[in-house]
Amino acid sequence: MAFDNRFIDELKMNINIVDVVGKEVSLKKSGSNHKGLCPFHSEKTPSFMVNEEKQIFNCFGCGEKGDVIRFVQRFYNLSFMDAVDKLCEEYGIKRPDYSGGKRIDYDKYYEINAKAARFFYKNLTGGPNVGYSYLKGRGLTDHTIASFGLGYAPDSWNALTNHLRKERISDADMVKLGLASEGKKGIYDKFRDRVMFPIFSTNGKVIGFGGRAIGDVKPKYLNSPESEIFLKKNNLYALNFTKKDISERDHVIMVEGYMDVISLFQSGVRNVAASLGTALTDNQAKLISRYTKNVVLSYDSDNAGIKAALRGISIMKGQNLNVKVLTVEDGKDPDEFVKKHGREAFERLVKKAVPGTEFRLNALKVGYSFDNDTDVLDYINRVVPVLRDLNPVEQNIYIKKLSDEFGLSESSITAEVHTGGGVQSARPKTASTTANNIRKRDTVSDDRDIRLEMSLLILAVNNTRYLKCFEDDSIVFRSGRSRNILAAMNQLCDDAENGIHSIDLNKIFALLDPDDEEYFRKFTKIIKIGPDDEAFYHECRTAYKINALKDKRLELLQRISVSEKMGSSKETAELGMQLVEINNLIKETMEDNNA
Repeated sequence: MAFDNRFIDELKMNINIVDVVGKEVSLKKSGSNHKGLCPFHSEKTPSFMVNEEKQIFNCFGCGEKGDVIRFVQRFYNLSFMDAVDKLCEEYGIKRPDYSGGKRIDYDKYYEINAKAARFFYKNLTGGPNVGYSYLKGRGLTDHTIASFGLGYAPDSWNALTNHLRKERISDADMVKLGLASEGKKGIYDKFRDRVMFPIFSTNGKVIGFGGRAIGDVKPKYLNSPESEIFLKKNNLYALNFTKKDISERDHVIMVEGYMDVISLFQSGVRNVAASLGTALTDNQAKLISRYTKNVVLSYDSDNAGIKAALRGISIMKGQNLNVKVLTVEDGKDPDEFVKKHGREAFERLVKKAVPGTEFRLNALKVGYSFDNDTDVLDYINRVVPVLRDLNPVEQNIYIKKLSDEFGLSESSITAEVHTGGGVQSARPKTASTTANNIRKRDTVSDDRDIRLEMSLLILAVNNTRYLKCFEDDSIVFRSGRSRNILAAMNQLCDDAENGIHSIDLNKIFALLDPDDEEYFRKFTKIIKIGPDDEAFYHECRTAYKINALKDKRLELLQRISVSEKMGSSKETAELGMQLVEINNLIKETMEDNNA
């Protein structure tokens, strides 16, 4: 019995070994490694190293080493497959069925792509052609062309397919990898009269291609379809070339296009990467986090570019990365700018990149003149959800900036952030997500709150009457994921003709996006309700009430701090009395629960 090895690669891609090891071993950052006492032998001086970039561990004392699966095997004394099962369960990852011991050899697919890449490169550099002229016209040197393995797909229906057939590659494999398409008369080359950009995995294997049309052919860019070895969401263009520079400079510049990456790299800006013709994904952000925690987004300044940047900010912050946004002057892209002004000028732009939150606030200003109070109030209402998404320190910084900019008191903005409108209904009527909660980072304060919300949802899966209890008890879910799951459940209840007492989990999963589905699946496996669901609900409701009171206490403490700074003794005294009442309520609620 064995797992598909592509799944194993994806599993290791989605799980950070530092997180797994860090649960059992106290690790401290040491250069490019994390150091700790080896859990596999007794030692007083740390010799156990975990390398986040390479996703491996190595003990220089006892010699034990390996990847995240090997660590779980060794630490918990599990078989390989049991270790995989454990990781899947803990991280909410779907595990495929066992493949009956037959492991697919994906190396042959990598080799086929490598043969295609060599064919394209030879066509580009073997003699005069429009592809070579195009790249030279874009200012690329022969060294850069060779370094990135660029190529040219000739204007032919069968040049590549004939070549690969001579290499004994089957038609089926060519089609599977997206090198060929099927027609009525057989297969034909998918890429024709295009400059070719090989796409590499982080370990240097050719996993796909991007083809740029010569002339006005549509589409302008044609990418390999997803295949056995190519999943766009898990890879970034040129990261195999730039990961070392990203780690050394401790930040990555994310751009949109292949040529942006290559031109910057050629100019000497080498801590750069690009998404693969799609919006940034959680998995790409996780991949970046192995090399740096600092990201600079450099996208086009048009509406599409602004939307991409806003989404990128949300994705990166969701993985606890620090995000800034770079605006290229004169509306040019990084490729044009660096050719005209050079490396130093571009790096000055990088230094002037604005924090992601500031970019979000500025983007919300579009369409306002601010020459009347209505504009100001409407804008403040729009930025409140952004401010709620920040930690307390960031909130204070941006509340002060808004106060200075619009002449509003900090206390009024603070009150709006903590007690203002915009509270979402506990029972939304559809499972579709709104622009405000798409990829919105959960605002739940800690893991206990997340588990509490998931416990309530799982309780309602088994007995839908608790959905009405949520309304009656004014239980509002703060986590974006929880709200999405609740919306799906409510939709299924609304669609049922005669009402339902339980909900099929698979129907809920079908209404969720993949990330929310994986997240919810994880909790359905680890949260057990027990025989007395009413007692379980009582415990959850009490915990919710206590958490809400604690949040109110935190809000009062912040308002008291602001009031004291403003010298308002009367307001401070009133808030202090409210704080005493809240503390008494917390104490009474806890005592009632323990009675």
